[in-house]
Amino acid sequence: MKAKLLAEGADYPRTYSVRVLLEILSELVPEDKRSSVKKVLEDYLLELGMLGDAYITSRYLMREFTRQDVEKLADAVKEIIENVS
Repeated sequence: MKAKLLAEGADYPRTYSVRVLLEILSELVPEDKRSSVKKVLEDYLLELGMLGDAYITSRYLMREFTRQDVEKLADAVKEIIENVS
């Protein structure tokens, strides 16, 4: 995500939040891609929050994730990659 922002000529805040990075990217991409990036933001709002939580807890806390949690997040990540690349 950060590489995509750099490719678009943008600076980005120091963050690990995919949601924040997608919001910035949605304003920078060409008009024809903008709606797909915004749709991903809307469709995966909860998953994006969970992804941020998973990143932080995996580094600093012991937390177990269910198989269903992981599969749901993996599906969201695949969709994001398809719409941003």
